[in-house]
Amino acid sequence: MVREWRRLKKIDDLTYIGECDSEHPAARVFGGHVLAQAMSAAYYTAPEGFYVHAVHCYFIRGGEESIPITYNVKIIRDGRNFAIRYVEAVQHGKVIHLAEFSLQKLASVKDTFSLTPEFPAHVPGPDGLISNISGRHQKVAEGFDARELRGQVTERMAPSLEIRPADLNMFLHGTGGVNQKQYLWIRYKIPVDKSDYMLRHATIVYLSDLELVTTGALCFNDKMFKLQTSMDHSAWIHQYEFDINDWILYEQECVANSNHRNSSCQHPKKH
Repeated sequence: MVREWRRLKKIDDLTYIGECDSEHPAARVFGGHVLAQAMSAAYYTAPEGFYVHAVHCYFIRGGEESIPITYNVKIIRDGRNFAIRYVEAVQHGKVIHLAEFSLQKLASVKDTFSLTPEFPAHVPGPDGLISNISGRHQKVAEGFDARELRGQVTERMAPSLEIRPADLNMFLHGTGGVNQKQYLWIRYKIPVDKSDYMLRHATIVYLSDLELVTTGALCFNDKMFKLQTSMDHSAWIHQYEFDINDWILYEQECVANSNHRNSSCQHPKKH
């Protein structure tokens, strides 16, 4: 049974503790996991009726899965329509992650103007695709070296997720310099109550940190990169109401790469 990682233990009004969701913690904690817990801590301190619409964070040090993480919240501002929270994630007395959350009062929103990107008609639906894990096992059975295959090994790192690449060969082998974009179907496997907006939003930012580093390397030989890790991350939530239990399509694209750093962007779309 996977632990319910999104629930935090309250120490005081501005301090919370969270644990990793891996059943056998033995490595560096997943960045999306820390970001999601930081968002939960921010929400616990927010005024009623305020929803996170923007997230900006920095991954400072690698965290340990086996050690609980302390989240210290700073209340930067509580305005009539917007609020700001600043959250530090700490292990062994050192900050491993910093995040800033901007929240908007839902009652102040009149959705007069809206624009939604078109859903890409050429992308196959999730039902006919296989998962990244099954695809990896299949390739190894065919004789491929597992160390040569791309994509994050999410089976241990994020056991509650299922990822189905729209193009499995590109996901596992790269593009040979041809393509900078890939599409991934992602679903959180444990049902989330539709009325629990905090849990819904924490889960979407948890998903948002997956596979960006591998998307950034699509055009290159993976062996060129000695270390692939996220340094910073931003996300914007334009629609507060959505069903996180559905399949979500992530359109990911590497838009720049230099000085051993790349910038990748993604656009989540509902099925």
